[in-house]
Amino acid sequence: MNPAPMLPSVRRQRIVDLLAAREYVTIEEIRAATGASAATTQRDLTELALAGAVTRIRGGATRPPSPRGEERLLAACLTRVRQALDRKDLTTVEVALQQALDACGRLRRAS
Repeated sequence: MNPAPMLPSVRRQRIVDLLAAREYVTIEEIRAATGASAATTQRDLTELALAGAVTRIRGGATRPPSPRGEERLLAACLTRVRQALDRKDLTTVEVALQQALDACGRLRRAS
């Protein structure tokens, strides 16, 4: 007999709880804990990643980076932009600016 299906909010909270106890979880571990299909698990991970609650990795998820880590990443990216500008290396400027914008977006979503 199959257990009753969990509400999406309950499944997603269970995933967050799993990650609170460990560094990462696999899709199979999530499926075992929630009873959800692979497709449902993928959708849950997508929603959680968009909310900034998890970081998707191949085959599962990890805890999201801490805001402090994002702040350090942002500072490092901006330092690389400044150094690349001094060298007139516009390709590196473009890449580092995009990484800085990505970090800003993650910080904004986390706050």
